[in-house]
Amino acid sequence: MRRREFLRASLVCGAGLVHTAANRAGAGDDAAGDELNVALIGAGIQGRVLATAAVAIPGIRFRALCDIWDYNRRTVRYLLARYDHQVNEYADFRELLEKEPGLDAILIATPDFVHAEQTIACLQAGRHVYCERPMAATADAARTMAEAARQTGRLLQIGYQLRSNPRYLHVRQRLLAEAKLLGRVLNVRGQTYQPVSDDLGWPRRFEMAAADLQRFGYADMHQLRNWRSFTQFSAGPLAELCGDHIHAVEWLLDARPQSVAAVASRDYFTSRQWHDQMTALVTYRTAEGNVQAQFQVLTTTSGDGYRSCQHLMGTEGSLRLSENPAWTAVFREPHAPDWEPWVGAGLLKRPESKAPPTSSEEHVRETGVVVPFQLPVASDQPWHQPHLENFVAAIRGRAELSCPADSALATELLVQRAYEAAEKRATITIE
Repeated sequence: MRRREFLRASLVCGAGLVHTAANRAGAGDDAAGDELNVALIGAGIQGRVLATAAVAIPGIRFRALCDIWDYNRRTVRYLLARYDHQVNEYADFRELLEKEPGLDAILIATPDFVHAEQTIACLQAGRHVYCERPMAATADAARTMAEAARQTGRLLQIGYQLRSNPRYLHVRQRLLAEAKLLGRVLNVRGQTYQPVSDDLGWPRRFEMAAADLQRFGYADMHQLRNWRSFTQFSAGPLAELCGDHIHAVEWLLDARPQSVAAVASRDYFTSRQWHDQMTALVTYRTAEGNVQAQFQVLTTTSGDGYRSCQHLMGTEGSLRLSENPAWTAVFREPHAPDWEPWVGAGLLKRPESKAPPTSSEEHVRETGVVVPFQLPVASDQPWHQPHLENFVAAIRGRAELSCPADSALATELLVQRAYEAAEKRATITIE
């Protein structure tokens, strides 16, 4: 059965299971106890990141592990064993679902093109799912995932982990909604700089057999290891490298896209199918008016140290925001009202090494000092852990999902329209 036919059939069969959707597991849910039995599908780099973050959460117990490549399974098996998690191993996720009936939840960190098939199967098997971003390789596949979550009533958290990050929550709830610290936000940038790199290789003695690779859709080991370079496997660079920027902006500003224009090219990695540089220009509508946004994936540089961040620019200040606290700062415009009351209220923190400028320095536009403030929110957790903790709390009926599928869907659709705009070299209106 082809993947598209599988997705369509899965939704038809699953429609009769549950007719309501929820972002919170019910109090009577089997997984509402203290211990959750979980499995990991996809044991590559991102799977290891999720496993490392998840084992730090009380009550999580890994029971199974799935990856088509034994080398990946071996690596994560050893990682989990250090935390006394003994897991059963599978190459095919369907076998895992058949033989592991006691699972409460499944974490998915596989290539984009199998997200929808695996997520829908897990949801229809009664499992809650945490699926890495982007949701899927196509807009239609992403829609089927959201529909499956609604039909089955199982929880589907999408891995836009910024929505659970304490600093991002502080910015959204306190700096923007409460204090309106930036004034009216008019412009936004989201940028990811990717330094040049060689294609990924693999240990020759662990190479998969050709028949096994073809069974799972890959022509050879090069495709398996470098799937992000191929259009049939990946949602593309804007989704992979700028999707978190786009989603963060839409969430922080409650913004709805109105139109998108884009340019894309292959300027360095000319042997790869996907373009390696792209700029998308998006017009958003917010309650305060239009916001112009620019999202970029740029190759050959690490961006002067600021490799991946969002930059919100308002009439009274600007904010450079990132998961990396060293790249995060809030800048007060010289003409803006004094921010000292917000420092006293705990919304901001002055940099310890910089003395406040004098009033004459602060209010001369031509040579005025744009004063940098820091956020008084720190976390020593792995970046993905708060999002996984939210997922676990929602399963236990103690929280709402930070990023359910319906909330992530708008970002996935915008990315696909941006690719369309780049191909047509036109501005596309979004309804």
